[in-house]
Amino acid sequence: MRSSHDSLFSGFSRTALSAAVAIVVAAPAFAQNTTAAMGGRVSTADGKAVAGATVSIVHRESGSTNTLVTDAEGRYAARGLRAGGPYTITVLKGSDKDVRDEIYLQLAENQTVDLMIGGTTLNAVVVTGAANSKFNSGTMGSGTSIGRKEIDAFASIGRNLQDYARTDPRLSQTDKERGEISAGGQNSRYNSITIDGVRVNDTFGLEANNLPTTKQPVSIDAIQSVQVNLSNYDVTQQGYTGANINAVTKSGTNEVKGSVYYVYRDEKMGGQRYNRTNDTYFSFLPYKEDTKGFTLGGPIIQDKLFFFASYEELKSGRAQPEFGPVGGNLSTVAISQSAIDSLKTISQTKYGMAVGDTSGPTALNAKDYLLKVDWNINDQHRANIRFARTEQTDTNNGSFSGFSATGLQLTSAWWDQQKKIDTTVAQWFADWTPTFSTEVKVSNRDYNSVPLNYANLPAMAFQFTGPAPAGSPAGVNTGSRFLNFGTEQSRHFNVLDTKTFDGYVGATWALNDHEIKFGTDLSNNKVYNAFFQNTKGNYTFSCVNSSATYTYSFGAINCGTATAAQIEAAILENFTKGRPSSYQVQLPVVGGTLDAGIAQWAVQNTGLFLQDTWTASNKLTITGGIRIDRQTTGDKPAYNAAAAAPTVVGRVTGTTVVRNTGGFGLDNSVTIDGQELVQPRLGFNYSLDSAD
Repeated sequence: MRSSHDSLFSGFSRTALSAAVAIVVAAPAFAQNTTAAMGGRVSTADGKAVAGATVSIVHRESGSTNTLVTDAEGRYAARGLRAGGPYTITVLKGSDKDVRDEIYLQLAENQTVDLMIGGTTLNAVVVTGAANSKFNSGTMGSGTSIGRKEIDAFASIGRNLQDYARTDPRLSQTDKERGEISAGGQNSRYNSITIDGVRVNDTFGLEANNLPTTKQPVSIDAIQSVQVNLSNYDVTQQGYTGANINAVTKSGTNEVKGSVYYVYRDEKMGGQRYNRTNDTYFSFLPYKEDTKGFTLGGPIIQDKLFFFASYEELKSGRAQPEFGPVGGNLSTVAISQSAIDSLKTISQTKYGMAVGDTSGPTALNAKDYLLKVDWNINDQHRANIRFARTEQTDTNNGSFSGFSATGLQLTSAWWDQQKKIDTTVAQWFADWTPTFSTEVKVSNRDYNSVPLNYANLPAMAFQFTGPAPAGSPAGVNTGSRFLNFGTEQSRHFNVLDTKTFDGYVGATWALNDHEIKFGTDLSNNKVYNAFFQNTKGNYTFSCVNSSATYTYSFGAINCGTATAAQIEAAILENFTKGRPSSYQVQLPVVGGTLDAGIAQWAVQNTGLFLQDTWTASNKLTITGGIRIDRQTTGDKPAYNAAAAAPTVVGRVTGTTVVRNTGGFGLDNSVTIDGQELVQPRLGFNYSLDSAD
């Protein structure tokens, strides 16, 4: 059972101090998260530094321009640049001029471009090649960079970032069905996925694919560039110990560009499924899965203001149960179809309940919307803002707990999990002087997840033990098998809502041979977690041995030696008479409400960082940094006077009586030590006393 997390983080305050020192050669690269950087040295033909030269860096597609002046050592540096390109660099000093063209930048790359002016130089033709995964002097740790050309060239059936991240050989897929990947053998939940610098992970940590939805929240067609970070020692990095899969979305340009796409597959394209109990293969039930969407970007004001928009919708009926009753094509569970048919008949005629069947239509419907606006304020200031929404409805047939080699789940216990995520992120990049620049980023994400149940009933189950029914294949599991119906026990009262705010302020200051980075980041995550099992009650019906007070219409039975048919008959009669073998219900304490048990809390993380990159020579660069993180929460558990009382030596004894005298609705009651707790729920005609 998953529990509310009230007390686990009560008063929790932790300070973590991390320091990283690295010695590398040549120029370093700083992890920019959503942008790229460029820098270098301007010199004459004889190698002398050129101070006071004007360097102009132009992103040709948008007209975005950075104008810089070299320092006394001839150095220049530009940050907050768009990933991609092409860029044109022009350096000018008096009548001397040099131009470099067709320069492309990877996400988070700090590319070194040295320039030369004055004198006569012979242009050389240089042929270069680069591996997709690299560790060199321009990388803060090991990782892989993937541009738009690679994204367009590589195939991805799931159309998700994980598929592209796995081009890094240190990442492997550990569960294909769930989209789970591991970095260096670690648990997938140690990974972090960020888009435009905003973490899009499953906030609560339940999903193995690291995402809050089955489909990633932003279309892969809206992604410009991807970077995979492993062992990154840049002080701005935080929040993961596995891999950080970092992506940045596309931006509009001076040219109107767009795309329309459609992706389709069905059961004929997916191969066959395997029945592990009889070593046979069978075809999928018919299904259709398609994805359709579009992207569109262009100028609002030429060279100044741009937009980019995307929309994508996925519809799929592919999720289907893998297990079924005896006699079907699915992997066999030792439960007969006759037991299911009898259950359906009794439920309808005796109790007026429609409990469904073991199969039914399934649907995944996911939509995402995105709008991004980029603003070239002037040559020194740039800003952008991005809005995104994801909506998903996913049929859950209980495959995790209801369907297995020892269990089936009727459609009354299915539900549609509904999720909605709204994200806003804004960034501002400023070059205040040729040697001092800043970046400010704020984001907000609202996540909501609630189940839409197919029934409003207690959780109920038939428990079968002993021999398998006639017609079962050899080797079928004959341990306890459950036929679940009613409302699934964990969906009786289940709401998850999180609101996450992130802020980042960073500055870079070039001071002679040193480039100093410093700043702070803040994260605040508010959690509303209502998770109560069995608030509508949970009944289990099984075979109970005959006794003076426990009789059957067909005669006496010993469940340990009975046949499968006799056990089935006993369970069905117990259900007809409303005689559960066990019953449980979760109720509030006397005088309280269930709402008081909802986990409502917030956790904050505040980080401070400082990093110095010292260019000791043109062949040696030393980087040293320090980062401090402090995590706090104001959450406190409710005071419990009984728990605070002094302990007494000895054993506490008492009597607990649980009684249900039958009927429907409000006639049910639970009595504990003389205190009657009335709880409305579906009733059954039985009387059960137990004493402790």
